[in-house]
Amino acid sequence: MLVALLAVFSFAIAEPGPAPLPVSLPSPDKRPPFREGLSPAAPPAPIPQKRFYGVGIGFQAHGGTQGIALEQVVADSPADRAGFVAGLVIVEIDGHSTLGRSGEDCTHMVREAGDKVTLRYYDPVTFKIRTRTLEKEWFLLPN
Repeated sequence: MLVALLAVFSFAIAEPGPAPLPVSLPSPDKRPPFREGLSPAAPPAPIPQKRFYGVGIGFQAHGGTQGIALEQVVADSPADRAGFVAGLVIVEIDGHSTLGRSGEDCTHMVREAGDKVTLRYYDPVTFKIRTRTLEKEWFLLPN
C-alpha cells in the first residue's frame, strides 16, 4: 500500500518551470521612461467639486419631542454663515411644524420652500425660540 502511494505522489510532482526573469527597478537618481506626450511633472487633475442649491443643512433621520435636530451644516453655506450648527433643533419650516416628521420630510419641505426658507429654532444659548429667514444660493459641497 505504501509503495502504491509513493508511486502516485511521484507522478504528481510538477516539473520545474522556466527560470524566473530578473526584474530591475529604476534607481532613485534615474527617472523612469515616459511615453511620448506624457510629462513626468504633470500636475494632478483637480477633483471636481459638486455645486448645490439650497441653505446647506441636513436633518437627523427622526425628530424628537421638540422638533428635529440638524445633523449637518455645510461649511460656507447660508446656514453656516447664519450661525446654524449641528444639533440645533428646528421647530418649524415655513410655518409648518417639524414634530413627528422624518428628516426626509423636512428636507422635502426646505426644497419646496422656494428661494427663501423661514426656520424657527431653539437658540442654544438662551433656549428661546428664534426665527431666521435664509436665502438659498449655489455653494460648493465639500469633498
